[in-house]
This record gives sequence, structure tokens and C-alpha cells, in this order.
Amino acid sequence: MLRPATVFLSCAAVAGAQAPEYSVDAVFDSPRSIDRILEKVDADRDEWIGERDFQAIDAKLKAISETLTAGGAAPEFLREAAENFASIDLAEFKVVGMRRADGLALIDARMELGGRGPDGLLSLLGPLQMQWSPPGNEPSGGWTLAGAAVGELREIGASRFHFTEVTEQAFGGIPSFKAQLAKDTDYWRGKLDAAIGVSVYGHQGVSVGDANGDGLEDLYIGQPAGLPNRLYRNNGDGTFSDATPAELAVLDETSMSLFADVDNDGDQDLILIGAEPMLFRNGGGGVFAFDREAGLRPPADRAGMFTGAAPADYDNDGDLDLYVCAYDFWQAGAEYAAPTPYYDATNGPPNLLFRNRGDGTFEEATEAAGLMENNDRFSFAPAWGDYDNDGDPDLYVANDFGRNNLYRNEGDGTFTDVAAAAGVEDPAAGMSAAWGDYDNDGDLDLHTANMWSSAGRRLTFAERFADVAAAADTRRKFQRQARGNSLFRNNGDGTFSDVSEEAGVTMGRWGWAADFVDLDNDGLLDLFVQNGYLTGERLDDL
Repeated sequence: MLRPATVFLSCAAVAGAQAPEYSVDAVFDSPRSIDRILEKVDADRDEWIGERDFQAIDAKLKAISETLTAGGAAPEFLREAAENFASIDLAEFKVVGMRRADGLALIDARMELGGRGPDGLLSLLGPLQMQWSPPGNEPSGGWTLAGAAVGELREIGASRFHFTEVTEQAFGGIPSFKAQLAKDTDYWRGKLDAAIGVSVYGHQGVSVGDANGDGLEDLYIGQPAGLPNRLYRNNGDGTFSDATPAELAVLDETSMSLFADVDNDGDQDLILIGAEPMLFRNGGGGVFAFDREAGLRPPADRAGMFTGAAPADYDNDGDLDLYVCAYDFWQAGAEYAAPTPYYDATNGPPNLLFRNRGDGTFEEATEAAGLMENNDRFSFAPAWGDYDNDGDPDLYVANDFGRNNLYRNEGDGTFTDVAAAAGVEDPAAGMSAAWGDYDNDGDLDLHTANMWSSAGRRLTFAERFADVAAAADTRRKFQRQARGNSLFRNNGDGTFSDVSEEAGVTMGRWGWAADFVDLDNDGLLDLFVQNGYLTGERLDDL
């Protein structure tokens, strides 16, 4: 507990002013609680010399980047690579490993240069090793580059950009878009009462479906608590209109939405995932009604924070069933239980399977379907796919803080978790998964979106990290968490091979979602990865 602070109050009258100006200076006799936090985030206060080295060298690399993108001269070790560009628009250096040896800081970095080359757009990507002399070893007194070597660079070129930003063209004429959706999460967190619980993460998602049956794909956009969800109707000319009926302007937290014809009447109903799943039945022509008796309410003892969901006819009876992921047990007023252990958490809430009764109403069937096996993770997203080509959909579940699940459909309405035997546990920070036959051999392969972290790679491979995680197996688990996205090739015999490194997919930054899609119409499936994390206008602000 802090001892009472000493407060100095000063008052100075200003000539001509109607009221004096006051200033208050507080002098704390004991360290503040914020100081303990700053010790963990300020590298200058860190006992780990590697973090102090990183902060100083990272500043040097940022200065090099700014020079290159401003059209300045490249340093000697980058001159050959820079000569390939007429102009450099991107210069990124990510430190992924560092140590001290022979009085030098030895750096392993990931380097990317992007810009205009002689034949169009150009990107050069590859490893960079550097040696820096710390202060005191050189007459200059500061960090000095003692040596650098650029590794083999992967070159990617294009004659032009393949996509054009059309947000303003498509949505610029919609008042609700400019007034609500064009403003970021930080803006609304500053405007709405904190008691509403506006999510800081901003992963509400977008769903695509033909809401009004006119043959055009419309958009439904979920929102954090306190802001209305929006339904935008496709006008057929590249623009959209706000067609949000009162029933769909939901103010509850929406973690995701999806269109699906759950009652087999020929139009697409809308399912929202939030505090609990909600079904809005489409009565035709885009007229929706909330169905309170749909049977999607979780059992009282299985309440949780629900994240993702996916429909599929798992029992092959001709109607769509629904699997819903739960992330943690947090509820308003409840105490947060941290994932334990961090790299293999098994203290999460159970996910839920809702079986369609055939009339568009549901019954909870998780236990009956055998899906309580290993159903204690922090789950983000499910993905259905018939990986064993036996005619029924199997289920993959991406879990944060550890191993994923692969539930093989046994064909009798039950499942078995075969993730370990199939080689797809993928112990990482799982955010989502996607099935696709990327090698065109007739069976479904699997991609998972995870967290690639330069800080995680730098720290967990450092010698000092052994003091944090003494057991070698534990260190490997921490290291695996920061590896990034994964690609598993289907071997055709019920097992998969991890080809992530050789396929070059691991670095997807902080991956949230990904999907297989043939973007260039060459008959091969490409991977599109959505990434990012919390950002703000001030990069130095916590």
C-alpha cells in the first residue's frame, strides 16, 4: 500500500484574469504501481541485457528504414539490393534473434524491401545477419555497425497492383458508414460508456449472403456492444445501400455472423454469435424475425464467451447443424481465469454442437455426438471438411494457447478427436482454420492462422529464456507458439505432413483468419491471410 503522498499546491494570479490558475504536483513517498508495469515494458529498466540491446538496435534499424523510404542513400550492406529499385516504399527489419558474443551484439533479422523496380512492382525478402558494437567499444560512444551480411533474397515482382481500393466508391454514399463504420474502435471507446463494454479487439467480422433473394450478395457487419450491426444491400452497380431493419440493428456484442438456410425454405437466415447464438429467420425479401424458440440457448452450466461458429450437415439428414466455439468462461461480473498453462491451456469452456431437428429448430447435442472429448480449450473458430473422403464432414477446431482438435466424423452421428494421430494438433496461438486442396491431388489440405511474433521468436530462443522455462520441452512449446501460420498436406491415409516452412506460409504476421482462393485464376488455390493487432495513433503509447 502506498503511504500518503505529499501534495504541493501553487496558486498564481494572472493580471487581468477573472480566476487564478492552479497547478498540483504530487510527490509520492513510495513507488507507484505503474512503476512495476513500466519495468516490464521499458527495456531500459530490464535486467535482461538482450532487451536493452534490442531497443537500441531496433531504433537504429528504424532510422535506416526512414532513410530508405525517404529516398536517401542505402547503407553499404544494402546497396546492392537497393540498386534494384527506382524507389523504395517499404523497408522493414524485424529482429528475430540476438545474443552477445566477443563483445558484440549478434543480430538475426528478417528484411523486406518493396517498391518500384525497372519492370513494375518489386519485393525482396530474406535474412539479414548483423554485428553491432555496443556503447563504449567505439570512439563514437554509441552503437556502431561492425558488420552485416544479406542472405539469399526471394524476389517477387508484378507489373501492376492486382486490386484497387474501392471502399469510398462502394460505401461512400451511405450516411451510416461514414458516421459509424468509418470511425475506429478507439473513437467509440472514448464516446460510449465503459459499462457497455465496447470490445477493444474489433474482430466482429463480416458475413456475405443474399439477404433479399435478388441474386446479389449483401453484407452484414457485426459491431462491438453498444453500436448497431448493419445490413448493406448490394445495388448491383458496385455500390451498397443501408437496408438495416430494426430487428437486425442489434446492439449486443456480436463476435461473428453467418448466413445459412437452416429451415430449408429457400432463403438465407441469419445467425449471430454473441453472449449466445441468435437466429433471425428470413421470411422472404429480406424480412427477418428473431426466433426466441430456436433452441440455440446454451445450457446454464455451459455459459461462456462465444467466438466463432460454422454450419454443416454432420449427420447427413438434409439440414444444417451448427457448431459454436467458446473462448473463456468470462461473464459480466465474473473473475477472469487466465489460460493455464499458457502454451497448452486446458481450462477453457466447452464448445457446443446444436443439431437441427429438421424444422429449423435445434437441440444441444455436444455430449451425444462425442464432442466433449478434449473440449476444454480456448476455441476461436471451427472449420468443416471431409478430409478422409468418406462422404461426411469432419470438424477442425482452432484453439488459442495450445493444441487444436480434429474430430473425425464416424458416420453414425458421433466424432473422435484424432488430431494427435493425424499430426495436426498445431500447438500455437490458433485463430482460425481453412480446408482446401492446394496441391490438386484430390484431398483436402489444412491451413491454420496463428500468431507469428518477432518478439516471441527473439525471446524464446535466447539463452536467458532457459531461466524462465527450464525444461527443454517447455521452451520448445513456447517457441512453437510464435512460429506463425501452418500448412498441413493431406497424405491421403488419414494423416498430414507439416509443410509450413517449406511452403513459406509461417510468416503471416499476427494471423486472424485465412482462406484458400484462386485469386489469379490459374487453377491453383492461393492463400489470403488477414492479420493485425491493436494499434493506435501513438506508437509509443501503451
